[in-house]
Amino acid sequence: MAVFRVQKTQNYTVMSNHHLRNKALSLKAKGLLSLMLSLPEDWDYTTRGLASICKEGADSVCATVRELEAAGYIIRRRIRDKNGQMRGMEYTVLEQPQPPEQDEPSCAQPKQAEPKREKPVQENPAQLNTKEIKKEETNNVSNPIRAAGQRAEYRALLLKNIEYPILAQNNPMDTMRLDELVELMLDVVCSKREAIRIAGENMPAEVVKSRFLKLNAEHIQYVLDCLKDNPPRIRNIKQYLLAALYNAPLTIENYYAALIDHDLCSGKR
Repeated sequence: MAVFRVQKTQNYTVMSNHHLRNKALSLKAKGLLSLMLSLPEDWDYTTRGLASICKEGADSVCATVRELEAAGYIIRRRIRDKNGQMRGMEYTVLEQPQPPEQDEPSCAQPKQAEPKREKPVQENPAQLNTKEIKKEETNNVSNPIRAAGQRAEYRALLLKNIEYPILAQNNPMDTMRLDELVELMLDVVCSKREAIRIAGENMPAEVVKSRFLKLNAEHIQYVLDCLKDNPPRIRNIKQYLLAALYNAPLTIENYYAALIDHDLCSGKR
């Protein structure tokens, strides 16, 4: 008859068994939440900070955090200043799940500048209709006001997708480079070409635009990190950046995994 003995040490963590018994959570989510509950409050709870002590890469950790957030074990709240502008993100890690909070500005009456218009440019500017954009692209050359309005809509969408204020706050020395990436993405999304050259190949413009519109803050931070690690002399910087942005969702996890392995081999945490 087999006998199993469990030896416990004094270095242990007391936590609720709720998430461990939750069948709706994946094993990866249960493990990450247990790890986060065992860490001190002053630990670096960023995606890269957690990835530095895990086998998974930053992109995998980010996906697991989203799973825990959807299950109510992590509450995310945007931090805004008195004018209603987003200034950061606050995460609360819970042992017992709670319904996700609605993201609302911290101030009752945010102060925002009101644009002055004599005549509206579009009948429904709040909704971006891709079919209408395709029909009107041929008229944009003769109607620069309409083209400028579409470019402004895409710019606002890109800035929202990549959480620009947080990226700028986390990279104060690279704001100019960050702005260049945004403008390059905007040029591609607003391009009227049928094909866009990526890494020496002509890719369908709609495929490239779709990929760029799905980029988030993690992908842009990854491209900024790559620019820091690579030699400064690049023959065609525009083509290099286009390829880096396009391939970011495919290469980000392997990049951070290799970086963590290198740090561990060097004796770093």
